[in-house]
Amino acid sequence: MSTLQGACGIAIVLLVSVAAASNAQLAPYHKWRTLDTPHFHVHVPIGLEREGRVAGAAGERAYEQLARELKPPRGMIDLVVADDADYSNGNATPFPSNRIVVYAVPPVESRSLRLNEDWLGIVITHELAHIFHLDRASGVWNVAQHVFGRAPGLFPNLYGPSWLTEGIAVYYESRLTQGGRLKDSEHALLARTSAMEHQFPRIDQLSLGTPQFPGGVRAYAYGSLFVDYLARTHGDTSAACCVLDRFISAQSKSIIPFTLNRAAKRTFGTSLSDAFDTWRASIEATAGELSPPLLGWQQLTAHPYYATDPRWLTDSTLVYAAVDGRSTIAAYRLSLDGTRRRIARRNGLVANIPLADGALLYAQIDYTSRSEVRSDLYVERNGTARRITHGMRLVQPDARTNGDIIAVQLAPGRSSLVLIDRNGRFLSTLANAGPDETWSEPRWSPSGSRIAAIRRAHGGMFSLVLIDAETGAQTELDRLAAVLSAPSWSPDDRSVLYLSDRDGSPRLTLANLTGRVGEVSTGPGGLFAAEVSPANRSIAGVTLRADGYHIGVAPASSVNVSTVPRSSPVDSSSAQQSLAPGEYHTYSAWRSLLPRYWFPVIEAAPSRGTRLGATTSGRDVLARHLYSAYAAVPTTGSYPVGSLFYRFSGFRKPLVDVELSQDYTSEFSLVSGGTADTVGTLLRRAQNASLATSWVRPRVRTFSSASAGIGVERREFATDPGEFLKQLAFTTPALANTYYYPRAVLSAQWSNLQRPASSISAEDGVSIAVTGRERFRTDSARATQSTSIVGTVAGFKSLDLPGFAHHVLALRVAGGVADRRAVNALEVGGTSGNTFELLAGYAVGEGRRTFGVRGFPTASIQGTRAAAASLEYRAPLALAGRGWGLLPFYLGRSSLTAFADAGVATCGSRVAEMINGQQVLRRARYDVCSPSPRLGRTIASVGGELGVAAAVLDWDFPQQFRLGIALPVVGRALVGARPASVYVAYGQSF
Repeated sequence: MSTLQGACGIAIVLLVSVAAASNAQLAPYHKWRTLDTPHFHVHVPIGLEREGRVAGAAGERAYEQLARELKPPRGMIDLVVADDADYSNGNATPFPSNRIVVYAVPPVESRSLRLNEDWLGIVITHELAHIFHLDRASGVWNVAQHVFGRAPGLFPNLYGPSWLTEGIAVYYESRLTQGGRLKDSEHALLARTSAMEHQFPRIDQLSLGTPQFPGGVRAYAYGSLFVDYLARTHGDTSAACCVLDRFISAQSKSIIPFTLNRAAKRTFGTSLSDAFDTWRASIEATAGELSPPLLGWQQLTAHPYYATDPRWLTDSTLVYAAVDGRSTIAAYRLSLDGTRRRIARRNGLVANIPLADGALLYAQIDYTSRSEVRSDLYVERNGTARRITHGMRLVQPDARTNGDIIAVQLAPGRSSLVLIDRNGRFLSTLANAGPDETWSEPRWSPSGSRIAAIRRAHGGMFSLVLIDAETGAQTELDRLAAVLSAPSWSPDDRSVLYLSDRDGSPRLTLANLTGRVGEVSTGPGGLFAAEVSPANRSIAGVTLRADGYHIGVAPASSVNVSTVPRSSPVDSSSAQQSLAPGEYHTYSAWRSLLPRYWFPVIEAAPSRGTRLGATTSGRDVLARHLYSAYAAVPTTGSYPVGSLFYRFSGFRKPLVDVELSQDYTSEFSLVSGGTADTVGTLLRRAQNASLATSWVRPRVRTFSSASAGIGVERREFATDPGEFLKQLAFTTPALANTYYYPRAVLSAQWSNLQRPASSISAEDGVSIAVTGRERFRTDSARATQSTSIVGTVAGFKSLDLPGFAHHVLALRVAGGVADRRAVNALEVGGTSGNTFELLAGYAVGEGRRTFGVRGFPTASIQGTRAAAASLEYRAPLALAGRGWGLLPFYLGRSSLTAFADAGVATCGSRVAEMINGQQVLRRARYDVCSPSPRLGRTIASVGGELGVAAAVLDWDFPQQFRLGIALPVVGRALVGARPASVYVAYGQSF
């Protein structure tokens, strides 16, 4: 469950960020309805009305519980319940208003989230804890919000590290419900294992953006355990909760929001840094020693990160899924001597099921539209993958020898078991789930007569169930008010191995068909996903180490089972979920769309005075409507400027963008005749209007988009003071005219780039983009029509050389051509990067340059035809993964780059044109081109860069910074470039 969308410390971007909007997992084009409760506006698409009532009741219950311990947030809360993704998640944000989004699919595939009495109840409690925490603003922050509104940068608690924000939310999800990750074993096991191997992270290593195992889970796991420790050891024993409320209040009063230790000392009597060191030492002192999970254990994998779901191909070979940080997720073939071979890429860490004909069956998610992600089944045979189901929302398949497949079918608030044939055709529903009931991890018995599966009932009761494949009759083998998972069969068809959290830690357990239950003694790292080989000689499984999950094997004879008396736990299940009363009404965007903040704008006017104005932005809770607006007026009272951007996302396919703007720019100063005295300024007034549509097609492995737009610019001239225009127009009549420049734009892009977790760059793919523009002037279309086309191609190839990440060879080629009437030149030269918006309206960075050549000034050569190329060799340098105490700084990874750039621009010398039936040669527009000595001459440079992924004034979101030196080697004297130039840039060069 992510904390919020767009919270990145001081790096606040405009609320209407186009990228964030297009990637949001909500489908605003559905028909939505709203249910009002005392504290929530609950929004659901048609078909999820029952889930909306469950969410409304759960939200009110969580609100009442949290309000006993924390100061309530301000105003009503928008709560969106969606079913647009086949995974379990949620997010929350306090701006522009308090908003929560949760996904209705239960956590069938997320073991750490399974321990819950009600999925919607626990996810809403978690996200609502964020609202209670992040909405708090006291002191100067409260005053600023009263003046400027709910502006993105005015929520002091948003500046805190994610380990603190998520730690508080996980603490309350566990404290206020019957489940939660502090009651589950996974977080504690991560901490204990890292302590056993003396790799327990420091407080400055808990970044959400860490490239080290277990990635972003580190912030959740260690953060929640540490917050729990603070509440238990530094709070009032009669009400441990209240100490966190006092800390949140102190955090929200800090004028400098990064001074967390000061707030902690006022609350806990010690700094967070010292308290963490004390807690860390206590864990290390009691962790014990790491030992193998079974006698004779042989670890087969050496790579870090994740290795999951081993399945036997033969008695000597396994297949499993893994990601090691250097490469994308893939299926691997693993021999008992440790030799592994990559089979094929996967979209997720999923089990690969061997079929009788040698193929592999697996489930994976992918986009089915720009806002919907669904899971289906695939079969891979001889390196070729075939999708066998479409839109069936299937996960965790298993197959018997005749090819029949049992799989879990996801639905809002539940998951069922369905039977399909080898070609993906639906046969029957074997176990139809009720509300908040989940079936998971079905496994065929070796004979194919029975299926073992895990059932979780509403209330949090887990059962290991046998299902007769022919009759559907069910037999319960074990039942526990704790997580049961990962069943597998013994080769003799008589018993089932599975994992149980019977005493709060994961235990490998065995049950025979009579219901007798026994535990297998394993080491402190646990043994997950146990699989006995077909000949019953070996047992394979996954164990946890400090650097990740590893696969190993042990002799099957090493499995010693001790009988466990089967308990009869009190059934915590309730007959039904609570439902919020009331009537639904049609969703309206207007309430949440209204502006909630403004920022002042102070800038120099192009002639006299200073421009004063404001900027704002907004979006409704579904992101169906987004806008940003800006307006400013000079202190002279004349020549106002402004802009408006609006996006409509309510159609299934195209996004629709509308932009309107007016601006005044200075053309030249007016001087008194015969003197150098400035008496005024000639201004150019430009009014722009455009309409564009975009088609976006995201996929897990590819991305493509196309857009088409039309626009018009209205241009006229003015003077400041205004009385000079008539005088100028008398001598230059063109200044009295109004000009219209209609235009049309077409663009498209496609990419299949890969970006592994520890990578320093995009890898193993290409990115292609092309843009064409047509522009002309209405009063002289024939003479002023202008066409231009610009395209870029970038390719990346990884090299498997030493280092924490692949080395990368990257090549980018750009080309552009415009006709002789072009009013804007194609510019060659300059350093390319990205812009970085510190605050709304204030950006730093060079920006993207299509024809950049490092070491040369921007626009060193301008022409109507241009080409440029960059070749880079990128090598990993160091994987730091640490900060500086509790200061808001985090250093992720660094790299070195050697590059060579080159570019050239030309202008067509003469162009044939028919005038009055005769061919006339006319010169090209040299007013947009460089002087002729530069045209057609190549400029080139070589150099090197140090790249650093670092978070500055932030703990969790490292950004790419580059420190480089460029040496012009061709054309330096031509444009007067320096012999060497040192530069700092933000973002990748391409």
